[in-house]
Amino acid sequence: MTRVARPNLSKLCYRRENTKSIFLIRTGLKLIAIWSILAAYIIPFFLIPHTVHPLIGWGLYLLGSFALSCIAMNTFLLPMLPVLVPWLGIFGVLLVMAYPWYSDGIVRALAVFAYAFCASPVAWTALVKIMSCLNVSLEREGFLPRLSESAAPAGFNKLY
Repeated sequence: MTRVARPNLSKLCYRRENTKSIFLIRTGLKLIAIWSILAAYIIPFFLIPHTVHPLIGWGLYLLGSFALSCIAMNTFLLPMLPVLVPWLGIFGVLLVMAYPWYSDGIVRALAVFAYAFCASPVAWTALVKIMSCLNVSLEREGFLPRLSESAAPAGFNKLY
């Protein structure tokens, strides 16, 4: 939807500007993108009361983190699957912890550890994919319009 509303974001346009200030802006935008993805998983955790039933609480958490992740995806034009890998990982570990046929707590803890051991390379790959997508979008400079340029074309606001 963002690409339809603002098609100039996906154009390749290379500009010669001050490389130090561009580097700082790019680094700042990368940090903002990563922090917004982290906030999408941290903020719902603190907003849900601790006294609510676990099924409702985790359902609300997953719904809230999915909504905030979708905002980060659409804002920074990121691919859906790598951004939602932590969401799928949290859902998976909830299923591993909720499996009712463990013999005792030690077996359950070992199962959660094995799940985390197998899921961590997937999470790392997703982070690398997000960073590469951010690098590509910042290389295109879609997020960095020149301040002297008008944001909208002259005839953009006319009604026909």
